[in-house]
Amino acid sequence: MNCEKINELFSYGVAIRRQLHQCPEVGFDLPQTVKIVTAELDEMGIEYTTKYGTCSIVADIGQGKDLVALRADMDALPVEEQTDLPFKSKNPGKMHACGHDAHTAILLSVAKYLKSIEPELPCRVRLIFQPSEEGAVSGAKMMVSKGVMNGVSHILCTHCENSLSSGKLGVLKGYYMAACVPITIRFFGKSSHATCPKNGIDAVAMAVEAYNLMKEAVTQEASDTAYIWSVGRFSGGFVHNVIADLCELDISFRFYDMDFANRVESKVREICNSVSKRFGGKCEIVWNISTSAVYNDEAVVSRFKKAISKAGIVLETVNKKMISEDFAWYLTKVPGMLFRFGTRNESLGCTTTLHNNDFCIDEEGMKTAIMAFCTYITNYGKE
Repeated sequence: MNCEKINELFSYGVAIRRQLHQCPEVGFDLPQTVKIVTAELDEMGIEYTTKYGTCSIVADIGQGKDLVALRADMDALPVEEQTDLPFKSKNPGKMHACGHDAHTAILLSVAKYLKSIEPELPCRVRLIFQPSEEGAVSGAKMMVSKGVMNGVSHILCTHCENSLSSGKLGVLKGYYMAACVPITIRFFGKSSHATCPKNGIDAVAMAVEAYNLMKEAVTQEASDTAYIWSVGRFSGGFVHNVIADLCELDISFRFYDMDFANRVESKVREICNSVSKRFGGKCEIVWNISTSAVYNDEAVVSRFKKAISKAGIVLETVNKKMISEDFAWYLTKVPGMLFRFGTRNESLGCTTTLHNNDFCIDEEGMKTAIMAFCTYITNYGKE
């Protein structure tokens, strides 16, 4: 790909990204975003389907035995934007504070190039535009359940990174991003007047005791395993003179090792049931995995490194992250990898971390991501 072509694709991507940035939408409610993406695909002459779920868009291009998937997430966050960008959000209370507008624009740029050389492609390419990466219900899980990975050999995606200098890419073999289990634990007791505690069953007391025992048990089970066990909400009672009959805990549990997670779940259930029984109350535990860990397949990473080295792209090894990404749902079906494209530029003020209301990126970083995807696909099978 010559400089003129990459600059053309980059300019196109920036224009699309800014258009998307002005109309951020959340979860599975992405009508304007879907309209923009499908209009661009129509203009390129790329056929697509929406059969893989609400506000999903999937398109296949090229020919060949192998089918390689490339994924972009499209949703924004319920955040009020506090930037001075001329293309800032026009939707109150919503903002592309995680860079998904750039991810979508990058994939459209890649689609534009690959379609222009479609007869020469060494493989088929599946373009996956996904809703609700940020939502409580995973768009990736929905699309996987509807068969979007059928026939796919492997999958790649990228994510912007404001801790990595613009123009660089970052990747890590093996476990990269943590699995996530949002946990809700409810302790049920019996209310009574605060002056007659023996007539009630104190749900707050149950929760406090269980909280301390769980924290100790998780630490013991972890040994040297990386994890996060954070209680984000501890809520019980309504007034000072009534013994609480309900206390709830919301916990964020992050980890890489599923065996460790299973042991923790067993301990937590044992502790909570034991404590509530001893107090004469009851408990309820809601434990559902939001997403598994992102595991970057070593063979795919090696192939990726060899391909992009031909484009002279600077690649750095990045560190593990305890944050989660529902891209992991695709990896339950096929191998793949997630790489980072640097968007940090101190002179432009592009240093804020994800999910902040003043988050902004150096758009030059998009150019490197576009080059990486295009180079990987066009060099497929030439390793």
